[in-house]
Amino acid sequence: MKRAKKIESFDNWKATVVWLATVLSIMIILFLAIESKSSMPLSSVQIEIVQVPNQKAIVTEKIIIDKLNAYLRFDIEEANIEDLNLVEVEHVIRSDDRVKSVEVYLDGGEAVHVEIVQRIPILRVMTDNANYYIDESGRQIGRISGRAIRVPVVTGRVSDYSPEFLSDEYKGTLKEVFELALKLKEDKFLGALIEQIYVNESDEMVLIPKLGDEDLVFGGIEDADEKLNNIKDFYVHGMPKAGWNKFHTLTFKYKGKDGEGILFAEK
Repeated sequence: MKRAKKIESFDNWKATVVWLATVLSIMIILFLAIESKSSMPLSSVQIEIVQVPNQKAIVTEKIIIDKLNAYLRFDIEEANIEDLNLVEVEHVIRSDDRVKSVEVYLDGGEAVHVEIVQRIPILRVMTDNANYYIDESGRQIGRISGRAIRVPVVTGRVSDYSPEFLSDEYKGTLKEVFELALKLKEDKFLGALIEQIYVNESDEMVLIPKLGDEDLVFGGIEDADEKLNNIKDFYVHGMPKAGWNKFHTLTFKYKGKDGEGILFAEK
């Protein structure tokens, strides 16, 4: 009976040793495989940038590659897998204010994939002290060199940018300009018509169209939808009858009798 127990105990010990040896062997094989893979060169760097309809890209594959090379201090396209920290690579790309979101991953073929969603500028502020874009969420985008982005240019008495400029506590013209730019973006006709938003000395917004010599005095953001509809109606129905370049200034900031109509001022 005791002999049988000793044999059973020995068999259990032997099975445990075999199991441990098997696990250890697997771990060693995995370690060697990982080490071997990490020392392999990248097969490629695949950068995909989600395109924005009817707008030039504000960030390109070359911009991203140059940015990574400058930060890493070596050519990422000639790097080994072990040279890269993908979390760090993702952080570097996300720090670019033109990038809304980014995902970086390594596939089974040793290729690094970078998937980028770029921000969508809706206006550009150009004053003596500032030159920047603002995207549709209110985020500031630095000057975009060498790329003409077709958005309204804002000039004149524009208040300084603040990350909190959309809050109720913010007091300044930038908030109203931004709200107007959003409405222009949503309307294909007016978005194509308006080239510039000028903030005059009275902090009123004046719209300058691409066509004609008219200045459209818009005033503040109140009743914005009605004012924009009046502007559209005038250009579609009134301007062909009145004739182009007849008016120098058209004022849309006032309501007519019973809240209807447009007051025009000619100079």
